[in-house]
Amino acid sequence: MEYPRELQSRDWRERLSHSRMGGKGYAAPGGEFTRALFEWSLTPNGQFLLELLHGQRVVELGAGIMPYGYSMAAHARAKNFVAVEPFYADRQEIAQKACVEKELSEAQRIPRKVVSSDMLEYLSGEADDLLCIVACGIEDCILPGLDYRLKVEGEIERTLHRNCFFISSHTDLRPSGLVEREFVFPRPAHPTLMDRLRIHGKKDAYELWGDVLPEDRGLGLVGG
Repeated sequence: MEYPRELQSRDWRERLSHSRMGGKGYAAPGGEFTRALFEWSLTPNGQFLLELLHGQRVVELGAGIMPYGYSMAAHARAKNFVAVEPFYADRQEIAQKACVEKELSEAQRIPRKVVSSDMLEYLSGEADDLLCIVACGIEDCILPGLDYRLKVEGEIERTLHRNCFFISSHTDLRPSGLVEREFVFPRPAHPTLMDRLRIHGKKDAYELWGDVLPEDRGLGLVGG
């Protein structure tokens, strides 16, 4: 895979400038929100997330440079995992390989793929009613504009499997046709910091997973 010079730079600011010129969003490498979500999913209060991902086709939008989305899917024994990342796909691949070799047991090494693609372009090529989708840190400040966001939200709703959820943390993508629930949880590495989690799904998903999902916005979530 051949990358423009700007995307071969180790300086994220050069990549940010290139992404802005391309008009497909801003290349903020991020990863801390995904890390917090993954680490919390390993706690007693957060383990329901692994249940939601188990056996599913998991796609992470804007995966950045860190492998925590793949780690979470692997611990959940998802069917497979795709990291969609237009600006840091090379770094994401390196990080995932290191994760596979150093952190995961043989049984946890689920099929994986890194796709160097814009999230709208990627989702537009997927079938209806297929995916479980994760997005962390995809806020309005890194998106090209409202029209783009609405199109992505439409594609999330179309491709989301009826029994799965769109799981987001610190993300402004909020598909209007899906039922949304919001929670807060303490960041495991910094328990005084509270992170925001939203799950978005169709009626079938809530009916299927009603006994697994926490009942309250904060009670039962804070701590653990």
